[in-house]
Amino acid sequence: MVPQVARLWATVLLLASLHKCENAVVSGQQLPAKSSCLSEAGAVFNAPPIQCQPLVACNSEEIIQSYNQLHEKCRINATERLNERENFLRRINYWQGDHQFLYGLIEKAHEPHHYVLDAVNLTQRNVNVIPELNRKLFIYSIEAGRIEDALLLHITHEHRWTPQQIVDAVEDHPEYQVTETVVLHLLEFARGLPLKSTRAELYKALMPLMRRHKHFSSYVNLLYVGDATAVFTAPKEKLEYVGHPYTTVLHSLRNQLRKLQFDFHLWIENKYPRYYGMFLKDIFNFVPELWNTIEKRRLVEIVGMFKTKEHRFQAIEQFLKFARQYNSRDKYSLEKWLPTLAREVDKLSQTVKQTGNHKTEWDRIKKIQDSFKITYYDSRQIYRTYLNTIKVYGKFGKLPMEKNG
Repeated sequence: MVPQVARLWATVLLLASLHKCENAVVSGQQLPAKSSCLSEAGAVFNAPPIQCQPLVACNSEEIIQSYNQLHEKCRINATERLNERENFLRRINYWQGDHQFLYGLIEKAHEPHHYVLDAVNLTQRNVNVIPELNRKLFIYSIEAGRIEDALLLHITHEHRWTPQQIVDAVEDHPEYQVTETVVLHLLEFARGLPLKSTRAELYKALMPLMRRHKHFSSYVNLLYVGDATAVFTAPKEKLEYVGHPYTTVLHSLRNQLRKLQFDFHLWIENKYPRYYGMFLKDIFNFVPELWNTIEKRRLVEIVGMFKTKEHRFQAIEQFLKFARQYNSRDKYSLEKWLPTLAREVDKLSQTVKQTGNHKTEWDRIKKIQDSFKITYYDSRQIYRTYLNTIKVYGKFGKLPMEKNG
């Protein structure tokens, strides 16, 4: 019975001492504001041990001082941890920016290598890549005027494109228009093809292309006709692939002569003299209606603008031919423009003298001079009369009052 009373009494004394310790702490100094700092990062484990003796009041000042020190240290540590977190975030962002910049430099430096790797990968994945690239290079070579390269690619290619495929590829190219220059390059390419049959197929594919893109009145049509004439010999093919295009460009050139517009004629004659000479007689072929209405005194001046002697010879001969054909009984009309033509013959004589004095050319000059005798009443020296007239009176000849005395 006694031990149980003793244990009960001890318990009562312990509870009384604890009650006094709690009252002492509460009644002491003001504690810091409540904070979660002491519950973070293990701060409570650094608290110094505070021992309270049984039945004795706790030392509140010592407990509060220890608590304040611990709280201040915890606050300082929390601030440092916060600053470190913020600084670390800024450093991470800065380093990330550096990495992006450096990666961009490395990527740019290795960009050419990607093309090489892509090319290798393409060739490994698809065996048709190289032939396709060669076809594209072939088309680009034609469009750029690199005809030798285009011919080499075409001749050495295992599976050659047909002429129709070539023309279709040029026409369907999304970055180019079928201009006169592109047609000119196709004509140059056609001239280099070794087989006549291949050239004929290319001309057959080229003619509709020029029609669709309205090049029939262009100089390239004249070049096409000049090249295609030697290829198409059958009457039906010659009419279809040469006759119709030639009619269009010939009408355009004659119409310009009728309007006394010489610039296009002179440009072709200077740039492509062989082709202009091939068709000069057809160009200077006048129907009666045109011959009677055109201003011949100005028309014959085109002779002196030609740079090729042969073209000057042919043009003069054509003018004299039609003068004899249409004006053999119209002396008055001849006197208006034959003096101007006589002056062009005299200029041509000076050119012949300066370029070798060839006998065949002088014989031709003599024949032209004799051809000035057109009407029945003309003397054999009529050429000299016309030449003297224009030297004395100019290209407009004698005025009416001078003729009447």
